[in-house]
Amino acid sequence: MKKVISLLLALASISSAYAQTLNPSQGFPFLILSIWVFPVKTSPYGGNPDYPDTLLTQEHPLGLEGHTKDYLNIRWNASYSDWSRGYIRVECRLNNTGQTCAKTSVSGEEDGCTIMFPSYNYSSNNTVVCNFTDPLHPNLFNDTVNRSIQPIAFSVGASLGSVTVGQELAWEIDVLNKGALATNFSVNISSSPPTAIWINPSIANTSSVYWGEVARLYPQLSFLLATDLTLKVLVRPTVDDRISCPCPQIPYTDNSECIDNKCWYKLEIPIKVKIASLPEFDVFGILQIILLAMVLLLILIKSKY
Repeated sequence: MKKVISLLLALASISSAYAQTLNPSQGFPFLILSIWVFPVKTSPYGGNPDYPDTLLTQEHPLGLEGHTKDYLNIRWNASYSDWSRGYIRVECRLNNTGQTCAKTSVSGEEDGCTIMFPSYNYSSNNTVVCNFTDPLHPNLFNDTVNRSIQPIAFSVGASLGSVTVGQELAWEIDVLNKGALATNFSVNISSSPPTAIWINPSIANTSSVYWGEVARLYPQLSFLLATDLTLKVLVRPTVDDRISCPCPQIPYTDNSECIDNKCWYKLEIPIKVKIASLPEFDVFGILQIILLAMVLLLILIKSKY
């Protein structure tokens, strides 16, 4: 009897990482382990050391990677709460549909599976759900992790301060890829009125970028007239080959324009072009004005005599 009491006290003192239940056939408690899922390190959607300059990189228990429409890699790192070696069954699905993949992996080791040719919903968030179970006790040892993913998403940044007539500058346009699919971006720049500015190039493509990376363009601008004008920047990812107008909410929000039945993100920037004032001249320019004034003065004096 004393031995039984001692055994029960020892079980009660074990860490809360374990749960206790009753084994009906034996009549005494036994231990149930938890399954812990840790952040992965080898996926752009889960934190990738191979892309140290990637923005928005954060650790997540599910690593998602699908640079093309051909595949979606799902990665995880799952262990038992007592760090014991064993097997963990992982079953993942996309959007509660028949798109699934599954694998039995070794606990404590990063692993993954692949959904081939995933059928994304391009107009809303997509969700990946993975269920982790112990193959020997599937009803007792389990955990579920989910993560949302957007195949196409981006944001555009292009700021411009006050400018003057005759000024020339290299204008920076930044396009941040927030989608899972790698893509380059088509950019179309125009102005209203069109005669007030010279743009080169007005149509261009950025380099291809992965999730979290920034594609940049540097078109040359030259301002020809002192007037109020509006620069319009149209951007679309080339990976988005849908013919869909009116434009869906994601990823174009309300700032969109349809051209040839394809959607473009629209950014409009109002600009006031001024005539250069005296403080905007440099020292050399001021000396030129002084010399010109002296020459005119000498001409006037000479004309009187």
